[in-house]
Amino acid sequence: MPLFSPALVPKDQGAPLSEQQLKAFFKQHDRNGDGLLDWEELRKAFKDLGAVIPPWRAHRALQHADIDGNGCVDEKEMGHLVKYAVKFGYTMKQQ
Repeated sequence: MPLFSPALVPKDQGAPLSEQQLKAFFKQHDRNGDGLLDWEELRKAFKDLGAVIPPWRAHRALQHADIDGNGCVDEKEMGHLVKYAVKFGYTMKQQ
């Protein structure tokens, strides 16, 4: 069984985030402003999205999105990251 399945998202959490919303969300997690998302920034982003195991999810996201193999996701690779994340149906956590 997968660690996270969109079918397991409770219906009362609202609609899943759109690709545009996820892109903006990930860009907000570029803490040092260098235009790159490294593993630590991705780990924090997936934690904030409510991922079950954020370090593992960040690692898998890098495997899917880091096309040039530099260990970071840049603007050109952002679409790959967003497409990876959108399939999990993340919603904004209620505070």
